[in-house]
Amino acid sequence: MSRPRSISKEDSLERALFLFWQRGYDRTSIADLSETIGVGPSSIYNTFGSKEELFRQAIDRYQVTYAEPALQLVGTDKGEGAFEFVLGIMREFVKLYTAKGQPPGCAVFQAGGAGVPDSTGACAITNEVKNHLQGAIRKRFDAYLKAGEELSSSPKTLSLFVVSSLRGISQLASDGTRRADLMKVAELTARSCVRAK
Repeated sequence: MSRPRSISKEDSLERALFLFWQRGYDRTSIADLSETIGVGPSSIYNTFGSKEELFRQAIDRYQVTYAEPALQLVGTDKGEGAFEFVLGIMREFVKLYTAKGQPPGCAVFQAGGAGVPDSTGACAITNEVKNHLQGAIRKRFDAYLKAGEELSSSPKTLSLFVVSSLRGISQLASDGTRRADLMKVAELTARSCVRAK
């Protein structure tokens, strides 16, 4: 009798992440995950407890393994102005969304479940990540405003604007838009955050 196939938890998470990233949470079934990971459904439940918990851990892996360089830029004050800050993070996210060897776009934006956070666990998980990102960006804009930079709107509005731009760029990347064109959108986003001189 052959022994059941053994696969590491890290490898399972990587395969699950890519599947969620490509299809989205709602269009990915336990059967799909079982086939992709190469283990039975019971093994998935025994290891992760639920599809939702597997999704949460996959999104955590995405942030640590793939999005870390971009997220570090968001939280690192290198003394640059608001325009340079936004341009830097936008360019880094564009590179992430168009990198070879992985699904296009952002796993957080592309994989989140449909509905509202109160009724959909996956949506709540991705919204938590998006809200944290927006809060970190707003903190930077707050500092720029305090330092006397002439911003084009309030820190809250600008942080929402940047996140919405990232979401749009993620979708465009998933649709096959070229990196060079997305970089132009990134620059326009950055210029829109400061008052023209």
